[in-house]
Amino acid sequence: MGHFIKANRISRHNLKMMKENIRIPFLLLLVVLYVADNLFPIVSFSRSVQIDATPYAFVFLINNYQIQFIITACTVILFCNAPFEDESYQYMITRAGRLSWGMGQVLYIVKMSAVYIGCLFAASILPFLGHLSWSDEWGKIWGTLAKGNVRAEYGIKMYAYSNIIRDYNPIQALGMSVLLEFACILFIGLVIYFGNKITGRSAGTVLGAFLAVLDVCVANDWADWAYGFSPASLAQLNLFYGYASKWGINLNYAGRFFLIVSTILGILCIAANYKEKIIDRFSRRHTYGR
Repeated sequence: MGHFIKANRISRHNLKMMKENIRIPFLLLLVVLYVADNLFPIVSFSRSVQIDATPYAFVFLINNYQIQFIITACTVILFCNAPFEDESYQYMITRAGRLSWGMGQVLYIVKMSAVYIGCLFAASILPFLGHLSWSDEWGKIWGTLAKGNVRAEYGIKMYAYSNIIRDYNPIQALGMSVLLEFACILFIGLVIYFGNKITGRSAGTVLGAFLAVLDVCVANDWADWAYGFSPASLAQLNLFYGYASKWGINLNYAGRFFLIVSTILGILCIAANYKEKIIDRFSRRHTYGR
């Protein structure tokens, strides 16, 4: 319990750095504006037909691979300064210990992922304020976009996938989409932290950038089996109706993948903070052996 309390304090310290580092708030603002910009044509359509939209735009936002690429690319920028060690690092790790410090960094990534998801969800709602219909049904707007030809007329780039509308309750789809997208962002954040920490360089950031662009590559006729380890792809419900299904990639697979791999990554991120200690021990054995 003591380690968790220290870890929570460390994660809160990292979050406070947002006040000093304008990069993170500015990045979040840019993403919110980008998401909102993609929704304004749908708002215009809603106004023209005088039918309010239901608050489920988030589901279709993350199922658009181009929008998903921007979201995951910004995730890389969000965590690219990992392992989050400023001038207070030596003081804090001495006071807290390596275990609490490592747990604090993982907890910070979890919290920052939640903040990011919160911003994305807010961005999916804000443009519709004044034109929202709070219902547990998909509603006519999304149903029309899934079946009709109004997208070109109103300059709408997003798809409202009929497979999702047909097979999922909207509240269920929204809940799963939020959880899957949170898991995607968390996964990339952990990869970046571990890679940067263990190498002392930006290897994790490079790998995170590869994961961000992987979904775009596969969507443009790359190897279908790569969907199996593409976090941006596995967060999209519509993926499970396409070529990925022949590789056994479905909702259950995505849930197991994120749960198992993110747990392992979290443990590795904590263990990476013992890197110096392990290297020092091996170097002493080598010196003694000689």
